Amino acid sequence: MKQKIKIQALVLFNTTGISNVSMKQIADSLQISAGNLQYHYKNKGVLLRCIYGDMYQEALHYIIPKDSYITLHHFEDIILKFDALQNKYSFFFNEIIHIGRNYPDILKRHAHATLERLKEGKVLLDYYVETERLKPETELVDYDKLVHTFWMLSTFWQSQRQIIMSTAYVVNQCHVVEILWNILLPHLTEKGIAEYKQIRKYIPISK
Repeated sequence: MKQKIKIQALVLFNTTGISNVSMKQIADSLQISAGNLQYHYKNKGVLLRCIYGDMYQEALHYIIPKDSYITLHHFEDIILKFDALQNKYSFFFNEIIHIGRNYPDILKRHAHATLERLKEGKVLLDYYVETERLKPETELVDYDKLVHTFWMLSTFWQSQRQIIMSTAYVVNQCHVVEILWNILLPHLTEKGIAEYKQIRKYIPISK
C-alpha cells in the first residue's frame, strides 16, 4: 500500500502540481480512508520526502565509469537519463522554488546532491581535456561555469517550455541534448569533433 500511495501521489502531483493536491484527494483517488493514508504517511511533507528519496536514489546511477575509456556519448547519456528523471518527477522541477520554501530540508538535500553532480560534470570535462577531445580552459573559458550552464539548462528545460509556447517559435521544441551539444561543440578539438560525427552517424539526437 505504501508503494501504491507513492505512485498515485506522483501521478497527481505531476498532473495538477503539489500545492493543488491534498491528502484527502490522494486517499479518495485510491478509494481508501484518510486514516489509512495517514497510517502510512502522516502528512504530505512525509510523503514528499519519501518520493524525493526515490528520485535521489535513481539519480545516483548517473555516475562516471571508473577505469574505462569514456566516449563523448557518455555526456549525452547522462543528459538523457536526467531528462527521463525530470519527466518522471516533473512536479518537482516545475515547483522547485515552492518546494524549497515549504520544505527547506528537501531543498538542502537537493542542493547537496546538485553540488556533487556539478563536481562529477567537471571531472568528466577534465577527462575529455586529458584525452584531447576537449580544448583546455583559457582565461576566457571556464569549464566550471560551463558545467553550471549545462545544469541550469537541463534542470529548467521543461519549465521554460511552459513559458514560451508559441508555435511560431521552434527553438525550444528540440531536445535539450541538442541545445547542450550546441554549447559544447565549439570547445571540441578536431579529435573530439571527429568522434562526435561518428556518434551522430549511428545515433541520432533524441526528439
